[in-house]
Amino acid sequence: MPRQNAKQPDIARALNALRRMVRGLRSAAEAVERDVNISAAQLFVLRELEQAPDQSVKDLATVTMTTHSTVSQVVAQLIAKGLVIRTADAVDGRRAVLRASRAGAALLRRAPRPIQEGILLGFARLPAAERRSLARGLEKWVAASGLAGVPSSMLFEKPVPANKKRRSSGRTR
Repeated sequence: MPRQNAKQPDIARALNALRRMVRGLRSAAEAVERDVNISAAQLFVLRELEQAPDQSVKDLATVTMTTHSTVSQVVAQLIAKGLVIRTADAVDGRRAVLRASRAGAALLRRAPRPIQEGILLGFARLPAAERRSLARGLEKWVAASGLAGVPSSMLFEKPVPANKKRRSSGRTR
């Protein structure tokens, strides 16, 4: 790693900001898991469903700014825990929609605000030019650091091990 000198104060500022963000994110995620026994990603999706019920997985992927696959895994975990219910859309019966169950709503009453909400609100408070510049700068930093190939997934969602992924029944739909 190159040595920092007095002519590179931005390196220290950027690293310290990143460290504070990572530490805050980690602390918040651990508190959610400890206090309400779900992941921070699951809490974020559950809160989104509470605020706007009857969303599809595709809708959730859009509002959480992540992939269909990632949201699908999180939703499957919430359904398995009895916190989310999947039903047919009342308008279009071919479409599956999701909503928080009674148990999910009860959990949300005692859960903290998802840290992702704070991050999104904080980012939205920046002027538009700063948001664009920050996004561009972070993308360039990631690429210059050799991390451009690392997949982006929902914050705090752990990848499902290969042996636990749903197996195809071999049937086509």
